[in-house]
Amino acid sequence: MKRQEREELERRVQELERQDPKAAASTLERELERQAPVAYGNWKEETPVLRSRLRAVQRWRSGARGRDAGKGNRHLFPYVWPIGDRQRKDVDSAHQVSPVVASGSWRLFLYNCGPEVVRDVRILLDQVDLDYTPSILTGRFAEVHWQRIDSIRAQCLSTDDRDRESRHLLRVDFVVNKGLRQAHIEGELVLHSLQGWTEFAGRDGRGREIE
Repeated sequence: MKRQEREELERRVQELERQDPKAAASTLERELERQAPVAYGNWKEETPVLRSRLRAVQRWRSGARGRDAGKGNRHLFPYVWPIGDRQRKDVDSAHQVSPVVASGSWRLFLYNCGPEVVRDVRILLDQVDLDYTPSILTGRFAEVHWQRIDSIRAQCLSTDDRDRESRHLLRVDFVVNKGLRQAHIEGELVLHSLQGWTEFAGRDGRGREIE
């Protein structure tokens, strides 16, 4: 099964979860067959046992793994997601991209890719309370001002051992469902000393390149 197909199924499960958090896993599994028949067909061929498919649906809907699967207080589906300069341009045509050529991005944004406004957004990088914004509207952005952390800025300005990577913990806490539900994303950002931010690997297993 292709990674893109699995990601499509996971995304659809999370969309259905937002619409009806109380829906049974069997209901979501049947809905996948209706909404994404090609991806579902390949998944069913690879995972013929219904019980195994239902367990996967439960993992996808909450973003949990292992012992945390099924716990109601974990909501890691990506209402917001870190993206780079060119990725923002793909969504926001008015955005001016930096002229610096790099495979990654020297600017970092949080993109509200979810169905509702997220509120009380707190951004921590390497356990430093970095940024706060009262809300991010659907389809809008908030910049992550990573240059405020002296150790990371010094690493990028250093002339020694320039061609190297480092990993930095990003955590974003926010409120959804009109202020009734706490949620967060957490994972590692990869910073390349010559190319900028290149990747985000979420603790829930999701990962994306940053461009």
